[in-house]
Amino acid sequence: MITYTEAQTQNSPYTNYVQLPSNELHNHTYWEFFVALSGNGTQTLNGKTIPLSPGNVFLLRPLKDNHFFTLTKDKESYRHRDVYIADSDMKTYCDIISPTLYDELLNSPNAISFNISSSMYKYVEEILSLPNVASSKMLQIQKNVHFAVAINLLTTYETTKLPTVQPVWLDKFVEDLKNPENFTVSIEKLTAKIPYSHGYICKEFKKNMNQTIINFFNLQKINHASFLLMNSNLKILDISIMVGYSSPKNFIKQFTKVFQLSPSAWRTKNQLQSRK
Repeated sequence: MITYTEAQTQNSPYTNYVQLPSNELHNHTYWEFFVALSGNGTQTLNGKTIPLSPGNVFLLRPLKDNHFFTLTKDKESYRHRDVYIADSDMKTYCDIISPTLYDELLNSPNAISFNISSSMYKYVEEILSLPNVASSKMLQIQKNVHFAVAINLLTTYETTKLPTVQPVWLDKFVEDLKNPENFTVSIEKLTAKIPYSHGYICKEFKKNMNQTIINFFNLQKINHASFLLMNSNLKILDISIMVGYSSPKNFIKQFTKVFQLSPSAWRTKNQLQSRK
């Protein structure tokens, strides 16, 4: 069995587009998401053979999971997108979502897998199809995009643990709360479109999502703000307004609560890391 190390991913930072008829049994010293894109393939994961379809997502853990791919039809190709994540980064990303998520993923008795919609895997492929240009600016963009995709995939995994039967109106409401175009809209206006009382909506949301509407909405705003801080030169005041905080002081307080760093310190840290 081959073991791939982080050093072997340096020529394609953070991600790689894979098109192959088959490969050898291997594992990794880092975490790896792979998203099936097209083709007819199978994956043998920890000795179990699994047919693959577009939108299948697997998360391979460092040295815990081993796998290889084969085709199910001759003269075809199988395609997927790898997303590499260093262990230290995975801890950071998981802590943003839940303090128990990292240990849950690492110590799961079974390999981690879930499905994403066609619109999402097309988004993942589009956003990760960046030119591989060796420049500090491009490396920073790649890092920012990698962060956004990893958070999206981890958040989607979290939603798979929710009750399987969830009201259609709630699914639509959750999507509205995730949409950056709604970050400046009040929760009252978003719930006004739902034909139930505000109290009932809040009760059902907490029962299904295991958190309040306010906490969920704030986390979406703060995660988007972190992406803007790393990926633009916008002023912190402008970003706070864009994500729906009329008070910069409250924005800084909420951001620091999530990331344990102020917005300015977060931006400076990532700028410094990109120069290393």
